[in-house]
Amino acid sequence: MTNALARAFVAASGAAAGVLLTVIASSAGQSTTPAPPATQQTVPAASAQADDKNAAIYTRVCSTCHEPERILSNRRTRDQWGEVIDKMVERGAQGSDEDFDAVLEYLMSHYGRVNVNRAAPEDLGAVLKLSEKDAQAIVAYRSENGPFADFEALTKVPGIDVEVLTKNRDAVSF
Repeated sequence: MTNALARAFVAASGAAAGVLLTVIASSAGQSTTPAPPATQQTVPAASAQADDKNAAIYTRVCSTCHEPERILSNRRTRDQWGEVIDKMVERGAQGSDEDFDAVLEYLMSHYGRVNVNRAAPEDLGAVLKLSEKDAQAIVAYRSENGPFADFEALTKVPGIDVEVLTKNRDAVSF
């Protein structure tokens, strides 16, 4: 990758500072799994294993010319993260299609943003840390009742885990 690639990224956010320390530690031969943001929920074992794998791929692919945390100052939608990855590939980022898919999934699950009026259930679940049932309930509710006007309206979906939704409120857009 080029120096232009490194310049394309912005300074790391406070939430990403822990990830930066992890990357520095990994350079010294220690753990390579970045620390999760404070808002991340505990996930089931299979999901955690996939996340650990994706985090390791993210660190490997994104740290060849810059600290991988430099792009994490803002949450982005799947399309926006895809655009960032496409730009990095154009500028010489190295990795397989599977690597870049894993990077995208890592970014979405930790630094994603979803429009609850348009997102697919898979993105709602991954970004907002909702169960498949809750993500499907949001999609069904908006199909029957129209778009959500605000967060308060979203919390009125019957049967969803409002506590989990509230913990991930910063990832919600309308």
